[in-house]
Amino acid sequence: MPHINTRSFIFFALLLSSFVDFSNNAALSIYEQKKYKRNAVGQAQGLYSIQDDVEILTVDNFKLELYGSDRAWLIEFYNSWCGFCQRFAPSWKALATDVKGWRDVVGIGVLDCANEDNYSLCRDFEIMQYPTLRYFHENYKEGPKNIGIKVHAGSDVKEHRQKLLEVIVNEQYEGRGSVYPNLLPYNHTDITKLYDSVPDKTKYVFLIIQNPTEYLGQEVAMDLHKIKDFIVRDNTLQSLESNDATREAYKIAIHNYLLPKHIDIPVGNNNKTIFTDKWVNAPLTDTVAFMQDRERLELMAKVKKMGDVVFQMDLETALRYSLRREIARTKEITGEKLAALRAYLSVLLKYFPFGKFGQMFLAELHDYVSTRETVQGADIYNMVKAAEREDRQVFSSPQQWLGCRGSKVTLRGYPCGLWKMFHYLAVNAAEYSIGPKGPNPKIVLEAMHGYIKNFFGCTDCSNHFQEMAKRREMDKVSTWNDSVLWLWAAHNEVNNRLSGDETEDPEYPKVQFPVKERCPQCYNADDSWNKPEVLRYLKQVYSSINVRYIGADTRILHLGLDGSVPVNSSGVFKTIDASMCFILYVASFLLIIILIRMFLKRGYRKKTYAHDLLGKV
Repeated sequence: MPHINTRSFIFFALLLSSFVDFSNNAALSIYEQKKYKRNAVGQAQGLYSIQDDVEILTVDNFKLELYGSDRAWLIEFYNSWCGFCQRFAPSWKALATDVKGWRDVVGIGVLDCANEDNYSLCRDFEIMQYPTLRYFHENYKEGPKNIGIKVHAGSDVKEHRQKLLEVIVNEQYEGRGSVYPNLLPYNHTDITKLYDSVPDKTKYVFLIIQNPTEYLGQEVAMDLHKIKDFIVRDNTLQSLESNDATREAYKIAIHNYLLPKHIDIPVGNNNKTIFTDKWVNAPLTDTVAFMQDRERLELMAKVKKMGDVVFQMDLETALRYSLRREIARTKEITGEKLAALRAYLSVLLKYFPFGKFGQMFLAELHDYVSTRETVQGADIYNMVKAAEREDRQVFSSPQQWLGCRGSKVTLRGYPCGLWKMFHYLAVNAAEYSIGPKGPNPKIVLEAMHGYIKNFFGCTDCSNHFQEMAKRREMDKVSTWNDSVLWLWAAHNEVNNRLSGDETEDPEYPKVQFPVKERCPQCYNADDSWNKPEVLRYLKQVYSSINVRYIGADTRILHLGLDGSVPVNSSGVFKTIDASMCFILYVASFLLIIILIRMFLKRGYRKKTYAHDLLGKV
């Protein structure tokens, strides 16, 4: 058998490793990309969002939350496309909000059986109709027959709450439910026996008289279960008067009694307005729009946790907005405006992270404005609009914000995207400009200054930037690193000026960047800036290899993520789509197998000697 060169296998293994490492950096995960695409086409699933008080369970967290838990669970198994489930959802959300104070002892959860990932769970728990409610006691064990106790739904939030308490009381009758306060009725005729069953430390006992079919006392006990040692031992009895026999009225009566004794108890459960009508009468909402919003909120929470990252979608959206909404609104672009546009497009052509056809589009724009003394804004608009056709393969993502999306439509967005784009351009200009005799290190700053002065729609913002550029002596920047740091310092000055302003997004406050939690090495012991570390951090965050591609079609980009990098440079591996790399790897592996089989066949016909392979001398 011929000798196989093991170095070949090592090479292919290392090559595959490089591809996998880059694909992990290029996009958060394949799952996140699919999730975003589902959101974009209105196919998202789920009737509950992270803003609701229900606890959303999935195949990923269901068993971890349920089995061995020190609290109980009441879970709705539902199908997001079921009309009854859609009507039921508002009252189930209302229950979760209404008993939010009980969350430490019983969780109100949901699991969507329409989500393919959850199919196996719904099958194992024998969910045959929707919605199905199941109760699971504390310390629940996994087993083939352990599928929970079926609970009948109430007609509204009040009945939901009473059905839950009915199950809990039955649990205590059966010796479980130790996580709850004692909810069993007091059955003695002698009221003095009440004190025999309470702990010695208790100071006050309250006895609520109710009909056997009511659960008012249990509701109050659950609402106040976190308050310790407030039951009486002094053998004195006092009747408390209440305006009406309601849960809130009883808590107010107890509150008023204890307040002079310097014991304050909570009265209201929450300030949320909840749905209290019969759930069968609830109107059907726009389910597609609701589920799109749910997916958006979940994705935004995920994006926020990623920290200081740049998304291809934000860069492309900022570019499109600047060209179509700002530059194109000028009827005739001449003189200083035209010079600023040429400088802006020149920087974009060199450093913007486009693929092959994106680079061709920018080159077309650049050539157009470079050969005319007057440019029509309408022509720019039409050229961008034509480039947005799917068959042109210029833009890899839809025109919407991802990392720059604000909590409201009017917040963040374009200003955030424009800052990120110019930070990216400044860092990558510095990274790819070789030697001190390279292009002007102020090229990005000057392009930004010209753009903001001549095209940026906010007049006050433009004036502030021009004044700051003069005061901070932007014209004296002499190195690439100083260019990156100048823009960083300018951005922090703007953040400081706008901190607390009415335009500030409360979800994304204007702070000094980077924050210490994400870059502790960027700060000296006296909390002053460690600028060399700040520079290193900026180059890491805004590097072309650190761009995230959630929602972007990398097939459009893999022909050349950065047109300024020579094709024969080591950075070529950064631009190859991971799926194409996998195909190349598999093809190479199959080729090796074929070659081995050929050698083996030859070996059966004739014994192979070294000179047969190397040639006779």
